[in-house]
Amino acid sequence: MKKLLLLVLFSLILAAGASALQVTSGIIGGESQDRIANSSTSITVTNDGTAALTGVQMTFAGDSKYAVHFEPATFNLNAGSSQTVTVYGNIPLTFDGVVKTTSDANYLKETPFKIGTVKAAVGTTEATADLNMRAVNQIEIKKVTVQCGDASKRLDNGESLEGLSPDTACSITIEVENNFDDNDNNDLLIGDIEFDPIYVEVESTDSDFDLDEDDDIGSLAGGDKDSITFDFTIEDDTPEGKYPVIVRVYGTDDNSAFHGAIMTVKLEVERLKHDLQLKATSINPAQVDSCKPAKITVGATMINLGRTDEDDIVAKAIISDLNLEKGKTNIVLDQDDSEPVSFIFDIPADTKPGIYSVELSTYWDSTGLSNTQRLDFVVNECKTPAVDTTVSTTTGTTTTTTDNTAVTTGATATDTTSQARVRSTAASAFKESPAYLWLLGGIAVLLVVIVLGLLVVLFRRPLDEE
Repeated sequence: MKKLLLLVLFSLILAAGASALQVTSGIIGGESQDRIANSSTSITVTNDGTAALTGVQMTFAGDSKYAVHFEPATFNLNAGSSQTVTVYGNIPLTFDGVVKTTSDANYLKETPFKIGTVKAAVGTTEATADLNMRAVNQIEIKKVTVQCGDASKRLDNGESLEGLSPDTACSITIEVENNFDDNDNNDLLIGDIEFDPIYVEVESTDSDFDLDEDDDIGSLAGGDKDSITFDFTIEDDTPEGKYPVIVRVYGTDDNSAFHGAIMTVKLEVERLKHDLQLKATSINPAQVDSCKPAKITVGATMINLGRTDEDDIVAKAIISDLNLEKGKTNIVLDQDDSEPVSFIFDIPADTKPGIYSVELSTYWDSTGLSNTQRLDFVVNECKTPAVDTTVSTTTGTTTTTTDNTAVTTGATATDTTSQARVRSTAASAFKESPAYLWLLGGIAVLLVVIVLGLLVVLFRRPLDEE
């Protein structure tokens, strides 16, 4: 019985070996392939059996919109030989350039998409393989520029901007280009295609780095490029380390095909061993007068951004031009802790007018200089009050007041000019008084009465004569 089973198994192995097919997978299109009809690729069909195969048939299992066909579609294949088959297919205008599923590990990456399977078969002997398709992706990230404080760098994928400090204002600028040709190619709709809009996202996947922004740059025509900037801050409690920032750009073209790009850059935060920063500095008032003594208050918030806790901090404020100095000692600050400090200065009277600087400084271990900032204030020149000079004239006398000294002289024959001026002034005052207005009114009434009387006399005379 065992011999019979072994004989059957051996016969099956021989039969399988006598007629075996292999077929390779293929990709229609590529990274620079426009969306056009009748694009092609080549696959290989191999007879690795011991018997010749007659009438091998090629078929496609997939959506008919791709219009897949083969050349040759049918052929004979000797044992141990191979046949190259050209596979043709239409790349639709709607065919995506990148992966659009956000949950996919290849999201926004340029990847061939499976559109079906090809099969080589003869009788019960057959072999299958995947058939993929790929079209050009027309959205490109041209450049990414990061600026943090005074540091700025253009970054390519995977590159880092190093030496960044906590509590620093930053910005990231992304420039995007629509790589479609700006001219239509014989109405084949492979050029002059617009994106409306293009979306841009920047995100750090590390919870210690607070960066998560998104916006769009509006429409972008073929051949055009545009940029967008996001502002952010490296928080003062951000630990040391390299933080990946993912930049995503995507959009749908006029033909509903999805395009996009993805890039990762890194921002490296570094902390000094000792770093006592001064924030929210202020000086009040910013201007004083040299006529009298004044007080100014200088304030700031001191924050420990270093890697170590500090237990012997000194803060000083110095106005070197006035030989004035204030200080605070024995300040304790753990990492990322802060404390306000303030200093009051007495500015002497008669201080020379000008601009004076207050230099604020922090020291670790009492003497190790960490940070210095300068604030300015102004001492204004003392202004003398204006002199009040008054001249008054009365009939018969002239009184002149100058520098609080009054001199009175009697009127003389030579005072005719002053007297004439007095009379003119008196006349002007009378014309503006109510009495003058009543006088004018009375004269007007008198004239009306006279005119009416004359009219009555003229009209009554003829009647008397009759």
